[in-house]
Amino acid sequence: MLKPFITITAITLSSYAHASIDVAIPKENCLKAVEIVKNKDVELMKSIYIPIDATNSQYQGFINEIYDWAYVKNYNGINAFTIQNVTVFDNAKQSDNFIVKTSSDRHGHNVEVWVRYSFDSINRATNADATKGGYCKFALLDNKWYMINLLK
Repeated sequence: MLKPFITITAITLSSYAHASIDVAIPKENCLKAVEIVKNKDVELMKSIYIPIDATNSQYQGFINEIYDWAYVKNYNGINAFTIQNVTVFDNAKQSDNFIVKTSSDRHGHNVEVWVRYSFDSINRATNADATKGGYCKFALLDNKWYMINLLK
């Protein structure tokens, strides 16, 4: 009889924890990720990306890699970019997800949010319509959201 009560309590507490995390900024910044790539905007990237020891030239090189992937080599651009859903990892340091735990260990955060996105494009290899999806990933560190990847 106690087991169903514990399960219901765990679900309720888990839902409460997720509900208390505002994901508006990660969603907004996922949209900004498209602008970073499209416009090769180093300053915008530096304003939302987790602080790293990199020069503007290194930031630009990283942005150029993603730009080439989305606009030159694999696809012909990012069209109809949409946000699908959001996954909250509110105990990233103890997560069963290896990627989340590794990221948390590296950057020191305990809350990570993955914003699932998709966009339409043309696959350059096949010249066919394509829909590409992925995650914009964010860490909450010192009460500020930081991007920890750029569209891939």
